[in-house]
Amino acid sequence: MLVILSISGIALKTNKIYSETEPDKIMIFELPNPYSDEKFMLVEYSDQKQTNDDSNVIIPESKNNFNYLIITTEDLISAISASSFIQWKESIGCNIKIVKISDSEINDQQGDDLPAKIRNFLRQYYPIWGIEYVLIVGDHDTIPMRYCYPDPTNHKNTAGTVGGNGGDVPTDYYYADLSYPDDESWDSDGDGFYGEFGEDEPDFQAEVSIGRIPTSLPSRITYALDKTVSFEQDTGSWKNSALQGGAFWYFTNENNNGRDAYDGATCMNEIEVNLMQGWNVNHYSEQDGLEKSVFNWPALTEDAFAGDWRDGQFSVVNWGAHGWSTGASNKIWSWDDGDGVPEGNEVEWRRFISSFSNLDDDYPAIVFGISCVINYPESNQDGNIGIDLLTKPSYGAAVGVVASTRSPYGTSGWPDNLGGAESQCYEFNRFMIVEKETVGDAFYKAMYFCTSNYGWSSWGEYNNNYCFNLYGDPSLKREGISCGFPSNPEINGPSSGVANTDYYYTFSSVDPTSEDVYYYIEWGDGSIEEWIGPYKSGEEVTKTHSWSETGTFFIRAKAKDINDEESGWATFEVSMPKGKKLFSFNQGNFEAGIGINGNDEPIINLDGNYRTRWRFITVNGIASNGDNQVRFQGFFRGSYFILQVPIRGNIVNIIGRCRFDTDKQEFSGQWGDRGTRLRGWIQGSFTSN
Repeated sequence: MLVILSISGIALKTNKIYSETEPDKIMIFELPNPYSDEKFMLVEYSDQKQTNDDSNVIIPESKNNFNYLIITTEDLISAISASSFIQWKESIGCNIKIVKISDSEINDQQGDDLPAKIRNFLRQYYPIWGIEYVLIVGDHDTIPMRYCYPDPTNHKNTAGTVGGNGGDVPTDYYYADLSYPDDESWDSDGDGFYGEFGEDEPDFQAEVSIGRIPTSLPSRITYALDKTVSFEQDTGSWKNSALQGGAFWYFTNENNNGRDAYDGATCMNEIEVNLMQGWNVNHYSEQDGLEKSVFNWPALTEDAFAGDWRDGQFSVVNWGAHGWSTGASNKIWSWDDGDGVPEGNEVEWRRFISSFSNLDDDYPAIVFGISCVINYPESNQDGNIGIDLLTKPSYGAAVGVVASTRSPYGTSGWPDNLGGAESQCYEFNRFMIVEKETVGDAFYKAMYFCTSNYGWSSWGEYNNNYCFNLYGDPSLKREGISCGFPSNPEINGPSSGVANTDYYYTFSSVDPTSEDVYYYIEWGDGSIEEWIGPYKSGEEVTKTHSWSETGTFFIRAKAKDINDEESGWATFEVSMPKGKKLFSFNQGNFEAGIGINGNDEPIINLDGNYRTRWRFITVNGIASNGDNQVRFQGFFRGSYFILQVPIRGNIVNIIGRCRFDTDKQEFSGQWGDRGTRLRGWIQGSFTSN
């Protein structure tokens, strides 16, 4: 029998703390998709790194887009490469780039510490590279989480002492919410203590989904990544099976508090009933002691829960219970002194899952643990069960772990009174199971949904958002991905030109089993290349084509392997305008008028120059408003643009989209500025020298 008198548990959030929010009258509304193209509008041009040429706009080193970014150290790259992770992810359509923390993209950023430099790097590059997922490979000591202080009255840091009384909460959310610079969001009051409720202004809308392999041991990194690949390649029926456990957080009238029992099985039951119809679900509740769970499930014990996890096949494991950095525990009212009131000295603690449980990794699961410090990231004298579940060979029964780095808060009366850790667990499961989101997208959408719908008027709301973190691959699909077919081809070549001119295009596809591939290519004008090949997996195949007419054409291509397993279609748009293509010259004159919506007259006139740089068009010159003249600068990339211009006495960064009239070399579009909340229009032209 293990009795732990000092164990930390989920803290109870009573109605008194947030009564002013009227929790019984919360309005639920349809949220805008936080992962749409609108996220481009959240980038601030002022954080773009300056170059030494006259454009004053950064030009990235690569022309490619990278939807999947790995941030790590030089020492750990070999551990990543030793796994099959990159090959697998690229075979299913990810374009991966590895950036080391010592690389100039990060190291040359502004910032007082490494987390600030990493966040500034992500803010600069995520719209340019099209980053959707970021995997941090390295432990907290190597690539730190950001310490946030949700309680603005507690700036004490007790990291390394599990259960300490510090206000520090380490979080990777800092790298996901990239909306504004630190001095306008995460540390808007400038006191160096990030994420304070009521004093700082993170908006919790994630621009990228962050996951972490929380170890710097090479063998563990390779193990966790290979386990991820095996899980995602498996599409078996066991993926619709779950294991759930609920223990008491508080008993009825515990210590004469006058409140009802607070049982983790309540949340587990709601998830099972509402989200797991047709699934195979094994569930356990507290059936020992003087007060038993109202959910008459098999008794929650280590033999039952850990044994079932070891011997069963579950893609999802959820629990709600008190926790420590080495496991989660039953809370049992074992005896009574005769007053009928459960009191502290009458309580017994027993672990139902721990760092020493007999587990294996045959069928690893995606875990959400509503418990204190399961994902404690710092080295300590006790242990780190969340890290071990993902990265410890043989023991590692998880392929992803969503759990808390410190102590989360729950909601009294849940689910009648929504919010808190239970809602975050529930919504994560909903997004992952019902909406079929990736693990990372499900996590950040759940966090944003809860803070938008059930936010509290206290620092507990911020605390919960910082506490819960994802260990594992953020792009992981619970249901798995069939791995027999080649990846959708990657098509590269010029996107515009003139008719009756030959242009070169390359096609490449990766087969997961390295079989040779064939290509079926449609050029958009009726011409077809039917199953040319075979070519080696991943080999770039070059073809030429010319279009005899003007217009817009769509190149389509798909690949198949020698077993006739076909990829999906890839599409590439090509424009053949009349006459010379837009921006066929390297530089020229740029003019534009900028106005406010509802006003037909421009408030600013821009007169300057443009220069083409790879896929970018940089612009700079003089912005005038009457007798006032100042310098402006900016860039265009496709239909997107960012311009730094004076509006109403302030230098602001307007961000928007435009359409080009290629015959007249003119453009028009709309812009917005989140700082001033202004929106407007722009019209202008590019004239080649």
